[in-house]
Parts: sequence; structure tokens; C-alpha cells
Amino acid sequence: MEQNGKILGIGAAIVAVVIPIIGLLMDAVGFGIEISQNWPPSLLVTKTDRFFCELQNDTKVWTVMYHSDKGKQPWLGIVIPMGGGWTPARRCEEIERRLEYFRQDGLYTLEYRKDPNTPQQEVICAKTQLSGNNCPLLLTLDQKVDGYQALVDMTAALLSDETFEQNSEAKLANSNFSRESPVVYLEPFLAKEDRFVED
Repeated sequence: MEQNGKILGIGAAIVAVVIPIIGLLMDAVGFGIEISQNWPPSLLVTKTDRFFCELQNDTKVWTVMYHSDKGKQPWLGIVIPMGGGWTPARRCEEIERRLEYFRQDGLYTLEYRKDPNTPQQEVICAKTQLSGNNCPLLLTLDQKVDGYQALVDMTAALLSDETFEQNSEAKLANSNFSRESPVVYLEPFLAKEDRFVED
């Protein structure tokens, strides 16, 4: 009986040592992607079950990817100036984190708008089922960066002709995307369980 107590005590001590080490490793990977920019993307540990960041081999652009049962698809390329002193990898990670949060709230569009908190800067925002008419902030653009053009540049892979050829629903939903109608409808790109559902 006493031997079992010693074994349990040793096991608890091992767990107490191993868990902080795992936490430190996760912090190093999760919050230090910019340190590992030269790593193959397959070695990066993702923090979410849908969105993750990947350095595209062909363009060398950090890109927010969306993963579903149909595979992975590029959504937002970190191709525009955003300021703040963040590396593209760190910026990608923050956007990925926010998109995952918005996905859980019923993500359904990307848009751009003015922001009273940054009157000299436009923002890219994401509407969700829970946000109603509000469009929560996804990222703040640098001064003098045009919101519409930023949205076009960042979503180039998502709204490409190749994507539309494979997804006619996406092509139809986004056929009017323009400066006059600067809304990217995301529902056709989402897995069924992530889609916005009317009450």
C-alpha cells in the first residue's frame, strides 16, 4: 500500500515537471512563429481546428488558411502594409486567431469600413451571426491604404478564377464584389457545420 503511495507521488512529480515544459514549447511555437519563418510549414503547430497560418512556398507570403474536410484553402494573404512593427508571421497569427473566434460566432462576410478609433485608417472587419449589423475589427490598415484595394489584395487567392471554377456557389455569391459592393461572402467557402444559419 505504501509502495502505491510512493508511485503516485512520483507520478505527480513527473506531471508537475512535464506540463510546464510542454507549456513553454507551445508558447515558443504558438507565439513565436516569426522566429521560425524558415521552418517548413508542416512543422508549425496550429492553435485552432479550422484556421492556421502557413508560409506559401511559391509566393513566400504568410497566409491564413482554412481547413475543412475538403482540404485546406488560402483565405487571406498578408500582402499589405499594416504597421505596428509586427512581422508578417505574427500578424498572420493574430488574424488567424480572430477569424477562429469569429467563426465560432457565425462568420459570414469580410468587409472594410472607417473606424472612429483610427480616423486616419480604414479597417478590414468580419460580420458574424452574433454581431448583427456591427462589423467587428479583423485588422487595422496603415494610413493611406485603401480598404477596398486591401480587401482585393488580401483575398486574391480566395476569390481567384481557379477557386470559382471549383466552387460555383462562391462565384455566384461574390459575383457583384466591387468598390460599390465591397463584401466578400464567406458561406460558400465554409464547411457545412461552420455556415451561417438563419433563425
